Amino acid sequence: METVEINSRALSSWTGPADRMPEAEVALRLAEYLSERPGFGGHVEVAIDGASVRVADAEVFDIVGYLAGAGWARDAEVTGKNVWATLYRRGHATLRVHSRSGQGDVEATVNGRRIIAECKKGPLIKKPGSPEYPLLTTAIGQALLFDANEADLLVAAVPDTPSFQRIAEAWRNRPRLRASGIEIALVSRSGSVFGLLL
Repeated sequence: METVEINSRALSSWTGPADRMPEAEVALRLAEYLSERPGFGGHVEVAIDGASVRVADAEVFDIVGYLAGAGWARDAEVTGKNVWATLYRRGHATLRVHSRSGQGDVEATVNGRRIIAECKKGPLIKKPGSPEYPLLTTAIGQALLFDANEADLLVAAVPDTPSFQRIAEAWRNRPRLRASGIEIALVSRSGSVFGLLL
């Protein structure tokens, strides 16, 4: 398994909720991680469901603030109703945030291989009822249904917490999961991603 820290620019002054990591944060942190890997193809797509950003009048995740704090600048005009849905640039990397359905939450190419990830939110503190099991199960199930070819790397990405770590460690050894080729990536607020073999 590979654990690598991403560039310190991603460790911005932005702080998310202390008790949970929203799905949009998991997706953007994974996208940033991929954008800094050797062999990165230059562009990453991130699909964000509007409900991952705002529910009723409450903001769940500040995409624009997070990306600005991590050094990403808007590189195109906003054309839709979502102020965060546009193209961003940091150095030679571009990142498009959109809300189109039917795609992976994160899609990029590294070393000529397409990576398609399904991302899920998760608690950062222990919660009753172990919500980690259904969250990771859903991510794996959705990754299994991607319209992908044999060479693509399919990923189920969740926050890096002790509970998700225990589940991922046990499930990675299950024959059917190994046969599927789906990798479980644990995404941390520190900028590291564990379990993703590129």
